[in-house]
Amino acid sequence: MSGKPAYDWNNVYEQARSLIESGECKPQFAALARALNISRPTIQQAFLREFGLYAADLKNLASKSRSDEVESVEPDGNGDVKIKVKGNSMTVEGGKRITTLKQLIEAAEIDLDEWEIERHVINKWEVAGKFGHAGSEHFELQDLRQVKAWLVRRKPVAQEPVVSPVVLKIQAVKKPQPKKADWKIALGLFDPHVGFLRDQRTADLTALHDRAALDVSLQLAQDLKPDVLAFGGDWLDLAEWSDKFARSPDMWFTTQPAVIEAAWWMAHFKMTSPDARTVMIPGNHENRLVKSLLSHMLQAYDLRSADGLDLPPLLSIERLLGLQSMGIEYTENYPDGSIWLNDQVEIEHGDVTASRSGATATKVVEDSVHTRIFGHIHRTELAYKTLRGSSGYRRIAAFSPGCLCHVDGRVPGAGKDTNWQQGIAVIYFKDDGEHIIHPVGIDNGMAFFQGRLYEAREDACDELDEIVKQAMATPTA
Repeated sequence: MSGKPAYDWNNVYEQARSLIESGECKPQFAALARALNISRPTIQQAFLREFGLYAADLKNLASKSRSDEVESVEPDGNGDVKIKVKGNSMTVEGGKRITTLKQLIEAAEIDLDEWEIERHVINKWEVAGKFGHAGSEHFELQDLRQVKAWLVRRKPVAQEPVVSPVVLKIQAVKKPQPKKADWKIALGLFDPHVGFLRDQRTADLTALHDRAALDVSLQLAQDLKPDVLAFGGDWLDLAEWSDKFARSPDMWFTTQPAVIEAAWWMAHFKMTSPDARTVMIPGNHENRLVKSLLSHMLQAYDLRSADGLDLPPLLSIERLLGLQSMGIEYTENYPDGSIWLNDQVEIEHGDVTASRSGATATKVVEDSVHTRIFGHIHRTELAYKTLRGSSGYRRIAAFSPGCLCHVDGRVPGAGKDTNWQQGIAVIYFKDDGEHIIHPVGIDNGMAFFQGRLYEAREDACDELDEIVKQAMATPTA
């Protein structure tokens, strides 16, 4: 007889599963062979022959036992075929008289229209046996074979438990209470270009600034009560002070009503939040006054009254608008003026332009390491960039909210096909650098913010009309 030990492979299977499940053995045939004192080729061949398991299948061995694998066992009548069925899978194992796959299928009476052969193995080994009568026995080697096949149903059937629809019990989410956090609000107002064109025959004034857009912005400021108010440049157009283009007669003698109107709007914005830090950042149009003095009236540059030597110069934006009396700061002249909300957010007028929509913000953010809020281009543009540093990742932005002037081409230097948009900037920020930008677009005197509609009021500027008319009235003798 053969000198090979006989193994109960079902028992070996359970031992292997237990060893892998407990972590005593890695899911490898080499490790199992050492732990069970069985040669590696023997256990590897047996697991393939008996269970159809390859080395890659060992990692899943811990999750199931042999009893989990076999749903039904159906031996044939003569005991020469063992059939194991589990759901849509079948394992068929032949006895010693079956030597080919065809014999196995015929003996098991498998309908190949219902089942498909997935794989099969034919194992072969030699066994020594004793033959002959008593006194004349002799040993011979015999070839033994085992045929085993794995099959799957061609049309799978539903298995229990059948997958059923998931039923979720939905409950209303409790509305969170707003938290009074250490976030602050900044409001950025850019490019109203307050100014007029004066009819030479009737002396009627046509505004370059859009009172409807300014009124919508004022209503929003009344609701927000910002911590910072930033007048972001080009609040005055000052067309008659420019040498950039030929000045038509309808631009002359319009500075006085423009100064009065700009100061009126600034004062009303300041009243929405009296304790807010309020700053005017001059733009290139405010700089027209400085350039004109340097070019044509150098003797008036930096001129101050005898009783106001500590005040801004007589011919300066600060003095003309009366910023000091309103408690409004004034930064350095264009283009150097800016303010910082925290160490990550800067508000400026801006001096970068690009012709295509979105191109300016893209250009600015590519050259920046912090968030920059700017005007100058009269377009709504927003671009983001993420930077990686020693403390992790942070997001920065370049944002132009749009303008507050008319966008129909009436502003000197603009064409009828100007690609301009109206809007303002709402920035939530914390002292540690965190910030969130909320663009607020304005269209035809309307804006939506936080679910509320803001519309321009028809009578909002009645008082302003009277003030401007009185200032422009010709004194009588």
